[in-house]
Amino acid sequence: MGVVLLKNLFAYGQPTGAGITTTSSEAHLAHKTRSGEKAIDGSCVTPTSLSSGDIESQGPTGRRTPIEPDIPCNSRSWIRGAWTALTGFRPTPRMISDAIIGLADGMTVPFALTAGLSSLGSTRIVQLGGVAELIAGMISMGVGGALGAKAESDGFKAKMADTLKLVLGSSADAVDLVHETLNPYGFDLGQRNVISDQLRQSSEKMVDFLIRFHYQEKEPESSRPWSCGLTIGLGYGVGGLIPLIPYFCVGVHEVFLALYISIGVMAVTLFLFGYFKTVLLAEQDCEKSTWKAFKGGLWMMGLGGGSAAVAVGAVHGIQMASPAMEH
Repeated sequence: MGVVLLKNLFAYGQPTGAGITTTSSEAHLAHKTRSGEKAIDGSCVTPTSLSSGDIESQGPTGRRTPIEPDIPCNSRSWIRGAWTALTGFRPTPRMISDAIIGLADGMTVPFALTAGLSSLGSTRIVQLGGVAELIAGMISMGVGGALGAKAESDGFKAKMADTLKLVLGSSADAVDLVHETLNPYGFDLGQRNVISDQLRQSSEKMVDFLIRFHYQEKEPESSRPWSCGLTIGLGYGVGGLIPLIPYFCVGVHEVFLALYISIGVMAVTLFLFGYFKTVLLAEQDCEKSTWKAFKGGLWMMGLGGGSAAVAVGAVHGIQMASPAMEH
């Protein structure tokens, strides 16, 4: 019984917070369970045989929770499907997160800077200052993202080394961690002992189990540092270029016209960015997701507008204070 549970655990279990994430594979397993089909080792799996310790469908308190297939909100699936159809590329959640970081900073910091520089009365100043900040920001954000991802990878390797040292040096402590990990999910002492004995036969499996389920760590992809830096840097550049465009489309002394156009363009852009960002990351409930996305758009628009207002006020205040300082 314990061997079956251990195989199912490694085949389907994925830790999230205090519990185990339910995937479409797990939903398929649950369907098999209800119909009495065979488990992965060939033994018959029935609702009775899994009721005491099925970690895929039990919560931390041992109570069984329903397993439902992942049915995404129509708006979210439409957006992702359209993107995949147009580009032939399906971004990972981590890549979406990196792009959001870059776009969010790119659409607030350069917007605030260009709005502040507009107080000086020349589009030429705004163009030069904006482009300089955009290039510096892309490099800074990209390098920062790459270094952060590299530190994450190094941290995982260090955790792997420490766990292997623990397993090889003190198997009793490793077994205690296994018991501590399994206990909240309703495994009795006999089941925990069977699983612990199975894991002790292979230091590799013991390390894998502790890393995935006790420490809840996941190995980063080897390409993560450069992909993270590139995604964040490009996101910053794309986001920061939007508020700059109007200043290249008007005369040198029409800076305030460019500012008003930039404000209008950025108000719409920030709202749409906040809206679709929330749609991509929101919960399954479509009605709640729509309202949450609307609030996300308003929040992003208010954040960018507030940053620009502070920048304009600061530059204007410095200008007013300059004559007094000269005297």
